Amino acid sequence: MAVATTATVIRTLHRIQRQLTDLRSQLAAGPKPISIQSKRLQNIEAERTALAETLKKARKHADEKQLLLRSSEAKINDLEAKRNTAKANREYQLLGEQIDADKMAVKVLEDEILESLERVDEVTNQQPAATDNVKKVAEALEELKKQVQKEATQLEGEMTRVLSKLEEVERDLTAETREVYQRVVKHKGEDGLAASEGGCCGGCHQQLTGKMLSQLMAGNVAMCRSCGRLLYESETTS
Repeated sequence: MAVATTATVIRTLHRIQRQLTDLRSQLAAGPKPISIQSKRLQNIEAERTALAETLKKARKHADEKQLLLRSSEAKINDLEAKRNTAKANREYQLLGEQIDADKMAVKVLEDEILESLERVDEVTNQQPAATDNVKKVAEALEELKKQVQKEATQLEGEMTRVLSKLEEVERDLTAETREVYQRVVKHKGEDGLAASEGGCCGGCHQQLTGKMLSQLMAGNVAMCRSCGRLLYESETTS
């Protein structure tokens, strides 16, 4: 009876080991969506920062144009004052030509200032949406962290339960089988165990010898000579 029980115990341990692998995989996957959402938040914050920098440059550009406009207007006023006191017709004419040219330049400058101010307004109007977007993504990230933490707590609780069950079942192994089992699990985890399938190793599909098949049919375990897995007879054929 003790020999026949070995395959049943190993089969149960393999199922538990697969459970642990799945639980560990779920725990490891938990931080991934947080990382993705955090990266998204960083990108959106970078966009908002870039927008603020664009607004700063747009305002500076508009201020520089307005300063240039004031300087140009002052220059025109100065030229008009000189023209009013000009004594020679030629001097009067030259000053007039310069004033006309400067006034045309001022008109172009006024158009550029209007465009600059429109650009300032455009960028300013984009800021509330950018700020709101950052807020929404940040809030979503915090909710995601809470959800992942909740799931992690549940998974850790399930892992504790499964590990306890694992230790309980491992006690049913004979000392010799336990030594082999612990060695393969230490190096390969649940992949160190496999059921035989149609006279072959369920892991590498290598054909088993007659002696190994006899061991398995007797409810014992065998070591695959090809891949080193600890084999047991599948439940459907045991």
